[in-house]
Amino acid sequence: MEEKLIIRLSNNLGNQMFMYAAAYAASKKMNRTLYYDRISSYSSYKNITKFALDGFNLFEKEAENKFIFKGTAGYFKRKLLKKIDKIISKKKFILENKDKNKATYYNHKFLNENYASTAYMEGYYESEKYFISYRDEIKKQFTPKKYLNYKNNKYFRNILNTESVSLCVRQNRFLEKYGKVTKEDQINSDKFVSDQLDFINKAITYFKTKIKNPFFYLWSNDILNLRNKIQLDNVIFINNDSIKDETEKIHCDLFLMSNCKHFAVIPSAFNWWGCWLSDHKNSIILRPNNKHFSNLDIKNKDYWPLKWNEI
Repeated sequence: MEEKLIIRLSNNLGNQMFMYAAAYAASKKMNRTLYYDRISSYSSYKNITKFALDGFNLFEKEAENKFIFKGTAGYFKRKLLKKIDKIISKKKFILENKDKNKATYYNHKFLNENYASTAYMEGYYESEKYFISYRDEIKKQFTPKKYLNYKNNKYFRNILNTESVSLCVRQNRFLEKYGKVTKEDQINSDKFVSDQLDFINKAITYFKTKIKNPFFYLWSNDILNLRNKIQLDNVIFINNDSIKDETEKIHCDLFLMSNCKHFAVIPSAFNWWGCWLSDHKNSIILRPNNKHFSNLDIKNKDYWPLKWNEI
């Protein structure tokens, strides 16, 4: 009888990549067949994002409808089963560990638990420690299907042939939500952008001392608005708005970013993966220290790879 592991995907592309990668590694270690649930979390009217991994060459398949918790009935069934799970020995759910402050962290102990023939995995799992031992297989799966198209992108050859440095600014961090946006949300978003730009300016200064003739390429989820906010010397703003399909656009952006030689990485899952997927052997990778952002706590204590340099 086949033993299944089903990962419940949610949020945006970078988050989905963490979830899939962690589940892929777990399925190998647990000797189970991995399936992904691309439906149940996105059926909620509160969810403003969508499944985005179909632009990759994934090894594993989508779970059949009979194995997922779909719609309102599925939502309540899942809630009930998770409560029952706490008192039975053969678990149905693998849930990400959290400490008393609700911060997550790497923990592999779940691999040794006793599970039902079909087990469900939920959580963000934002640490390479979950999947680093399968790095090559995961990188192969996260190769875009439209690889050849993206190689013809107007920015690709310059990124490849220069001492390219990837920069990223995540805008509207506290504004993209279901419900009313408050004045505090706007203040927090503006402060987050300001903190990112402070980090980027420090990184630019650092790279100019370490690299001969660096070229800086900047990505943002609102590139036109960003042009109005800042003026940075020697920075090329990546604008692929000519790609009308939003999922295809973000896949192209991720591909281009991953071909840069050096990186200044902000706490953004998209930016994290753009760096992690790079094949460049002598990259300089900078990341902010854990106290840099005044109004954002990184959820996972093991979020940053140890080889990335803190500034």
